[in-house]
Amino acid sequence: MLNIFARAVLSAAATTGARDAALPAYARTRTLQPGQLLGQLRAAGLAGKGGGGFPADRKMALFQARPGAVKYLVVNGSEHEPGSLKDRWLLERHADTVLEGALCLAAALGATHLCFAVNAHNAAAHAALEAALAQVRAQPLPLPQLRIAAVPDVYIVGEETALLEVLQGREPLPRRRPPFPIEQGLHGAPTLVHNVETVAHVPYIVLCGAEAHRGLGPAGKGATLCTFGEEFVHAGVRLVPIGITVRELVERWGGGLRCGRAIKAVQPGGPSSGFLAAQQLDCVFDAASLAAAGSALGCAAVRAFAEGEDMVAAIGRIADFFEASCCGQCPQCRMETRMLAAVVRQVAAGKGNRKLLEQVPLIVKANVDKGICGLIRMPVAPVRSLLQHFDADVARHLEAAAPAAPGPAGTPTLTAH
Repeated sequence: MLNIFARAVLSAAATTGARDAALPAYARTRTLQPGQLLGQLRAAGLAGKGGGGFPADRKMALFQARPGAVKYLVVNGSEHEPGSLKDRWLLERHADTVLEGALCLAAALGATHLCFAVNAHNAAAHAALEAALAQVRAQPLPLPQLRIAAVPDVYIVGEETALLEVLQGREPLPRRRPPFPIEQGLHGAPTLVHNVETVAHVPYIVLCGAEAHRGLGPAGKGATLCTFGEEFVHAGVRLVPIGITVRELVERWGGGLRCGRAIKAVQPGGPSSGFLAAQQLDCVFDAASLAAAGSALGCAAVRAFAEGEDMVAAIGRIADFFEASCCGQCPQCRMETRMLAAVVRQVAAGKGNRKLLEQVPLIVKANVDKGICGLIRMPVAPVRSLLQHFDADVARHLEAAAPAAPGPAGTPTLTAH
């Protein structure tokens, strides 16, 4: 597939006047009327790439309408989702495109300050972004105030209000809303937070148009970066068309499994997305279809599991991760993440039963719409999918927990040594 983030592709797409500019998309954006860029992004169907998947232009329009002498655009490249490498890939290989996309948005939306949040453990991404900033600062261009901030490698920092707390030198604790960041964000000013990949799509849309961007995928759904796990033949980050089937995603784009065995389960959207069983692989790889199947597009960190793998153990690791990642602010989040992880641990240890599993929907129902941020919901879909699709795995662990049936009278009990 065409690498829409490559400078050669973007330069070739620029018109004659903009082609000579160091940043052709930024040059074109500065000639647009207010609202034109948002119209292009809306027509392109650009959705947020950080996991939420909401139409990007909606949040941008709200930010653009906010008055304020100081307004912040924060580009979130902290990338704490286990298995996701797409933001790192973009920052290390295409920092100039990420920067140009952010400058386009700042110019169109009236942001006076532009901040890039980069994972403190990713020195290569930080260096690449610094180099791109140095090149831009050397040009006679109107620029917002620019900053790169290293943020700690802690999962909760990916939540936008926790990120803003860190950028202000405080602990990474999500804020209660309202007010929303667009109203009162960084230092109390209107603040728009977008993921690195969301921003990186902007130059291609500006230069090539909404239809070209939609045309990257079947039925005009565009494309997204996927991170294929190490279990795939084609492991790593690849730009993939949205609208193909999950089967095509894992077999053609992922190359199938290195072990050569058949696929038993796929988790298409990162650790908080539900698992799809083998019989669901013809589901369409787009946000709406995956949601209807009990999963999510999320950050498109794609994992697959082979026949013979224990899904209780796999989902138990996810539940444990979210339990450990809870910041502790919300009693309901502490309770739900802890209880769901405990249920799966009990089953994995051969100590569970069906009555224990019946508690899962009750735990989830008791915490609907609770919690300051979305972490409370993160383990729900994976655990639900365990119960819905992998009962044979669950049953094996429950059978291990059941007491042995007594033999006929006088028959000695046999014990393996």
